[in-house]
Amino acid sequence: MSTSSPRSLTARLQRPDYVELVFGIVFVWGTGDLLSTFAALHFTGLWAEANPLVRTLLAHDPLLVVALKGAVMLVVGLVLFRYQDAVEQLPQWRVLLGGLLGVGSGVVAINLYVAVSAAAV
Repeated sequence: MSTSSPRSLTARLQRPDYVELVFGIVFVWGTGDLLSTFAALHFTGLWAEANPLVRTLLAHDPLLVVALKGAVMLVVGLVLFRYQDAVEQLPQWRVLLGGLLGVGSGVVAINLYVAVSAAAV
């Protein structure tokens, strides 16, 4: 029988690595936002898109939105990897990157909510 106390939850959870957080940000803000935007577009139409640049690109050709989001996420990912040492010097850098991941997840959730709400009508 062990006399040591059980480790706390925070001690048992593994803190996310920098690369994992960057890939999560790129995936959520790139793929997740793109697919949820198209889902909302399918059920609502162009009028529901709040971003005027994305709305204009969707009106011309939806592939332009794919190219834009892909290019932006490529640049974001490359910049975050290039400046990894500088970012890791920031206090609470995991909170910062986790916050970006959380905000992106919120954007995806809102897009999906719009799509589901419009589909139910």
